[in-house]
Amino acid sequence: MPIIHSFRFSARFFILTLIMSLCPVFILHGPAWGEPRIKEKLVLSLPQLIHMAIAKSPEIGESRSEIAAARSDLEQVKAAYYPQLESTAVVGPIDDAREPVIRDNKIFDPSPGTSLSNIGIFGRLDFTITQPLYTFGKLANRRKAASDGVRAKEFGLVEKKSRIALRVKQLYYALILAREGIDAADEAGDFFDDARRRIIRLLDLDSPNVSESDLYRIDAFRADSIRSRAEAQKGVEVAYFALKSLIHLPPGKEFDIAEEALPMKDEDLDEMESYIKKAFANRPEFKQLNAALEAQKFQVQAAQSDRYPSFFVALEGSFATAPGRDILDNPYIPDDFNHAYAGVVAGVKWEFDFGIGRAKVDKVSAEYSKLLYTKASAEMNIRIQTVKSYQEVLEWKKAVNAYRKAVSSSRKWVITALADFDMGVGTAENMLVAIEKYGHNQSKYLEALFNYNMSLAKLEFVAGAKDWQEDRKK
Repeated sequence: MPIIHSFRFSARFFILTLIMSLCPVFILHGPAWGEPRIKEKLVLSLPQLIHMAIAKSPEIGESRSEIAAARSDLEQVKAAYYPQLESTAVVGPIDDAREPVIRDNKIFDPSPGTSLSNIGIFGRLDFTITQPLYTFGKLANRRKAASDGVRAKEFGLVEKKSRIALRVKQLYYALILAREGIDAADEAGDFFDDARRRIIRLLDLDSPNVSESDLYRIDAFRADSIRSRAEAQKGVEVAYFALKSLIHLPPGKEFDIAEEALPMKDEDLDEMESYIKKAFANRPEFKQLNAALEAQKFQVQAAQSDRYPSFFVALEGSFATAPGRDILDNPYIPDDFNHAYAGVVAGVKWEFDFGIGRAKVDKVSAEYSKLLYTKASAEMNIRIQTVKSYQEVLEWKKAVNAYRKAVSSSRKWVITALADFDMGVGTAENMLVAIEKYGHNQSKYLEALFNYNMSLAKLEFVAGAKDWQEDRKK
């Protein structure tokens, strides 16, 4: 199946697009070039490649870390419902002291004087155990916000998995396309070799239907075929390199893909509106945005709750001892260094400020409004993306069918032109034009088939299909 002028353009376009899309992959996943080859190779299907790429992706690890951090925030809020203990323990030097005595209605201090020998130590422990009773929604709103925050991060993980699956599909189909391009270029070379032999044979017979210039024209056409093959070979190497990097295959371990030709699914699409409904129901980015909106709504309510008091009960206690000091057992004279007491109290905590709380409410409210506008924009964009992807599938399906017929007809044209040339009723020009047109149609057919498969993959992606989950089960 030869590819001549038009294949050169298609191959260049494919290689340029592929390299641009893969630059981040090279940076993230490191080199795999020049690795030693071994005879045994893994044969991997598209579902297997997707599963391996997701399992090895550092982006997925990053998202899982974000989920773990969000869950930690949720656990902190949940823990705030339980009693909180605050304690302080101190130890230090203190003068020894004796219990005072009263003589003639005067208080005398029998304690020794201040000297190093009269310095002792004391220890003290103060604690408060506080149990919230009613906080006007401070805890409840923050717990709901944290819970929705976890959900938002989880939907973000799903979205990254879907994007990785789409990236793998693009590389997988690109690798098949490049390999088929090599086969097409090789067939073009065979056609040119065959045409050269026929022209040389007729030149040896001094046929008036050919001339030396026909050989030069073949060489001119062959240059495009050679260049097209080189570009297709480069496409194979780049796509293989990128796929191997995505699945993190170790050095010395090679693989091959299961399919040899681009697939063609002939089943009809559902109604376009059904894909739009699926996109709104299943698209992970949209679910993530809805969860973020809920989280921000509760953050607004929590900020408003902060302006109200909080009721609590508490157990307070203090214990202190100083061995070098006498214990003064008198309820009217407190002793900071020798005592023991504990008791239950009820209280209220209310923080007042001059506009700080109001400003905090205004800020989180503005962030909530921003998310509402983002959601409105997302709803519009999701609909546009779905319609665009749906129409692209229809467009490329028609192109595939059209070029498939064109390839069949132009191939018959080539065979007829070669036969006419052998019988002396055809010209070399007609033969070369037929080969060129066949190559053009074959190139366009492969390009259309690649774009058809990619447009289907993009339609599944924008509709929120989690085909990577189904692939994992296969």
